[in-house]
Amino acid sequence: MLEVMKQPSVSLRERKKQRTRDAIIQAAELLFSERGFDKTTVDQIAVAADVSRRTFFRYFPSKEMVMFPHQDTYLARFRNLLAQGGENESPVDALRRACLAMANAYQQSREEHLKQQRIIQASRTLIARGNELDTIWEQAIAEELIRRMGSTRTAQRRACLVAGAMLGAIQAALQEWYAGECREDLADIGREALAILAFGLNDGASGETPGPRPVASSRPAAAKDRATN
Repeated sequence: MLEVMKQPSVSLRERKKQRTRDAIIQAAELLFSERGFDKTTVDQIAVAADVSRRTFFRYFPSKEMVMFPHQDTYLARFRNLLAQGGENESPVDALRRACLAMANAYQQSREEHLKQQRIIQASRTLIARGNELDTIWEQAIAEELIRRMGSTRTAQRRACLVAGAMLGAIQAALQEWYAGECREDLADIGREALAILAFGLNDGASGETPGPRPVASSRPAAAKDRATN
């Protein structure tokens, strides 16, 4: 999910590389939409993008990853956001802040994300690849929790439980956003999902929006006190 930053000046070489990368993505999206992911080859994408097969693989390690073009950039930004909090910020607050920042980033590119999601959901191969990538996000959350909570066996177990719960909330928020054609504010959906997670399933299942109660810092990793970006 991106803080507004001042963009550094980009060299001519970097601009050319970005145009080539964009051309590959656009060609792939068009072909996948018309023919389906499984019936489209890398060679066909390369021809449509006016690049060689070798050039294609300089930009993307596989055909699948063309549909996840921002994975590395988003993940790096998410890790940086998690690490930015002050000493007084609880692990839960750090995760919430990072997730909401990423939600804002997704919102800014909602048309692109919706287009890609439609292609992904039409292919079992891409769905499976997306699930694999989700585990990397879950690991990033767990690693940050361990860094903040300590590396004891109990802390590691709790970190993994919370990371899995957090990822579930993120996935649910994204599914709701995509189901609504990305018309709603993803950050608002994310806040609701994370509030239910933090304050407990009983509040969420009651049909009432959880109130702004503070998260108990003494229980930052209690997975049952139910969390993506």
